[in-house]
Amino acid sequence: MRRVRAAIRLECGIELRYGIVPVAAGLAVLWTAVLLLLPAGTARIVAPYLLFTDTAGFGALFVVVLLMFERTERARDALAATPLRTGEAVAVRVLVLTALSVCVAAPMVLAAGRDDPAGLPAALLAGLAGVALISLFLLSLCLAVSARARTLQDFLVVLPAVAVPLIVAPVVHMAGFLEHPLMYAVPTTVGADLIRWGLAPESVAQSPAVLGLGAGYASLCVVAALVWARHAVDAGAVAPPAAPARARRASGSPRGPAAVGRGAAPAVLRFARTDLFGTGRDPMLLIVFLAPLLLAVGARFGFAGVTDYVRGAYGTDLTTVAPMVLALFLLHLPLMFGAVGAMRAIEDVDERVLMVLRVSPLTFGAYLAYRTGVVAVLSFAGLLVALPVSGLMPGGWSPGTVVAVVLGTAQAPLLLVAVTAFASNKVESLVAVKAAGAAMVVVPVLAWVVPAPWNLLLLALPPAWPALAVPGYTAGPLGAPALLVGGLLVAAVATALLVRRTARRIDGAGSTL
Repeated sequence: MRRVRAAIRLECGIELRYGIVPVAAGLAVLWTAVLLLLPAGTARIVAPYLLFTDTAGFGALFVVVLLMFERTERARDALAATPLRTGEAVAVRVLVLTALSVCVAAPMVLAAGRDDPAGLPAALLAGLAGVALISLFLLSLCLAVSARARTLQDFLVVLPAVAVPLIVAPVVHMAGFLEHPLMYAVPTTVGADLIRWGLAPESVAQSPAVLGLGAGYASLCVVAALVWARHAVDAGAVAPPAAPARARRASGSPRGPAAVGRGAAPAVLRFARTDLFGTGRDPMLLIVFLAPLLLAVGARFGFAGVTDYVRGAYGTDLTTVAPMVLALFLLHLPLMFGAVGAMRAIEDVDERVLMVLRVSPLTFGAYLAYRTGVVAVLSFAGLLVALPVSGLMPGGWSPGTVVAVVLGTAQAPLLLVAVTAFASNKVESLVAVKAAGAAMVVVPVLAWVVPAPWNLLLLALPPAWPALAVPGYTAGPLGAPALLVGGLLVAAVATALLVRRTARRIDGAGSTL
């Protein structure tokens, strides 16, 4: 139909405009390069997990932030005046984002299956079908859940309850801990098995008939999720969004941002009390505080279990790459805290908090110092707690590990100011976080795979410094002291440049990033 074709063109234009398509293309290049650098046998083992955990769910958060951005800009009201129906708009968005995931997955499957050219058509068919099934279901479900959420924070609070079973169950199944057909009751499990069946058919215990029945069941779940999303978006469109929580406190309580700077206490401390008081009433704070411990417990038992399974099933010993796993874990926590802090900073822009601060004693520099300081402290504390629990550093606290923790902590404020320097809204901030997340995964892998001294070329990128400081990495002539000084210098220079760019954007746009 003409209106659907027009909607597809518009959706593609929106995703291109806000950088979603370039990020997808960048991820395709990065993950494909990583798989090509790995030995063919290892790539076949790694690719299904990468395709399931990252590629298939690429659009899950984008579908949420696009909806909320449109709600803020009143684009949903404009849509009501067009011939396009809500169900068609929902289907178009989900299909376009799923198509992006499939496009990212295609070269990755080709790279992972390069040692068997004759089997590539079957690997592509099964792998891309699995990615599409998972993506369609996750995007529809996230859209349905987020349609009634007032803010992104509200959605993120609910997200773990929705997403964790859909991710953990298939991973447990793929790792061989529980391969019963009843695991297909979780719709994402059959998609994961389709991906695995395309690249390593011998690793899938179920027959093709059972796999086909599971795919049919997952398809029905996709249809049900799409119908739910359509009704949820319709219902959410008629309910006016509530005033932001911090804005309500500002107008009805002396603890709001308008009160910042009164009294003897320094303005930044009063703003911190207001900010943390508001966050303290939000379950999101509890989730952020518990996340390092939960991730550490998962790493402690998960890595050991996966290592035993892979050794028995494929004859590959993952303990040989334990330093790389430690580097990935060490960078993941600063990424998480930096991303949360960046999204809160962008939320402050949307809620006009920075406009209020322009007429308060709290300067923009103090505000940004507070934001970056909080994520740095949380990252450092999280790493101190999580690393010993994770079981990923059998050698204990060596000088290299201490340096890696310090340099890893510096990545959180760097990520925050990188987002505020380049993102103007929630959609662009998520694009920036996705790009940064990819860098924090790819750089430690490349630093491990590329032989010294060529891996030192990666030191132009800040995440390479903490990765190379991890015991087990080869940093050539650079010892822990040199890595500490150089890493802090690179992070400080990059942060200063990004802070300067952020300040120019604030001054030039009148409190809009």
